[in-house]
Amino acid sequence: MKSLFLKIFLSFWGAQALFLVLAILVTLALRPPREPGVENMGARALAEAVNAYRSGGEHAAGGYLEDLQHSQHVHAYVFEQSGREISGRLAPPWIEDMFRTGQARHHSWIDRMLPERFWRQSATFEGQLYTLVIELPPGPRVFFGPHGIPGLGITIAVVSSGLVCYLLAWSLTSPVTRLRQATQRLAAGDLSARTGEPMTGRRDELAQLMRDFDRMAERIEALMDAQSRLLKDVSHELRSPLARLSVALGLARQRATPETEGALNRIELEADRLNQLVAGVSRECGTRCRVRNSRPQLPGVRRADRRIPGRSRSQPAAQRD
Repeated sequence: MKSLFLKIFLSFWGAQALFLVLAILVTLALRPPREPGVENMGARALAEAVNAYRSGGEHAAGGYLEDLQHSQHVHAYVFEQSGREISGRLAPPWIEDMFRTGQARHHSWIDRMLPERFWRQSATFEGQLYTLVIELPPGPRVFFGPHGIPGLGITIAVVSSGLVCYLLAWSLTSPVTRLRQATQRLAAGDLSARTGEPMTGRRDELAQLMRDFDRMAERIEALMDAQSRLLKDVSHELRSPLARLSVALGLARQRATPETEGALNRIELEADRLNQLVAGVSRECGTRCRVRNSRPQLPGVRRADRRIPGRSRSQPAAQRD
């Protein structure tokens, strides 16, 4: 993975998401296996269902169990000792497993971690054993998904942690991106390239690195400007002596003799070469000066700039002497 942003973002997000998912699953695993009040409700429901069955048969027992389903939102089945359901309904296989073995059938590892939704209770009425098996409701589904699976809760946790990790990764990598862009512009010849002031007034190490880069770029730009001005001044100072040399050469040719003609030709050749050199320096200075200079110069550079042209002007005088 080559992107620093993706490394930081995915690492933080993966760690946060894993922590949240494990925390929710451990919380589910440690929840009490039985909801409060189930035992009292089961004992009362078993007694009333048996009384309805003894007084009105299967029809009365079925009516009571249906009313219990609508009022308590539970599916209740009452079995005789022989295994017959007193309302005559056909019980699902997992209800029959609970009646015969006292253990519910789990279809996945998530079912084993969730609170037990089946509850079994037996009682004897007038020498006859009756067993009540209740399938409890899955609980609220607004935050937790079907069958108590925390689908929406995990989704909210993962999305919120992803948003926080995205902002964190962006705040860490955005200065690096701006620094890289400014470096590319500087390498391409744009001496005015700057990273700019860090956003939100940050004072961390990345912000200090951006400010150090801007100071370095300012000094490089100032030094290059000083060099350009120095070359421009040197070329300007050389044009006047070369012009006077050309005039003197023309006057000398009027009085030249065959013995001095070769020396005058040599002087003219060297003067032409020097003129070409000065013209090339002037073109180079003109190219550099097209770059907009909006940065102030450093005091040390200005002092050096003032000293060097003075020295260049004193050299022709020394030569003339």
